[in-house]
Amino acid sequence: MHVLRRGVKVGKFLAAGLPGIAIAIPLNLFLAKSLHWSPWLAYALVLLVQVSVNFFGCRWFVFQKTDTLSVWKQYLLFLNGILIFRIGDWGLYSLLVGVCHLPILPVQLGNVVIFALMKFRFSERLMEGQ
Repeated sequence: MHVLRRGVKVGKFLAAGLPGIAIAIPLNLFLAKSLHWSPWLAYALVLLVQVSVNFFGCRWFVFQKTDTLSVWKQYLLFLNGILIFRIGDWGLYSLLVGVCHLPILPVQLGNVVIFALMKFRFSERLMEGQ
């Protein structure tokens, strides 16, 4: 039963990330392709927007809220902690798109998969105090 509950929570975590992805993909393509921003700069801004949307989705939809921290303090801790994963995400993206010249969209989607479970565990520990 524990495995099933855990699977549901991971599924909810991934679902809570969908709005962030829905915003991030067109924003990234717009900044990089239409406004001709460098891919690394565009993606850095996109990640900040996506992290913010994801935090609130996870807080309200996925994890049991604890009363030990205010939402804003938890948000700041989340931003600081998730930064490690996002730096890895951004670095891999920049390498694959900027150096290896791979297409933006497949790399962006691949990074979502690569970093999702690591971010789930971090988020769970922060928001539920585990």
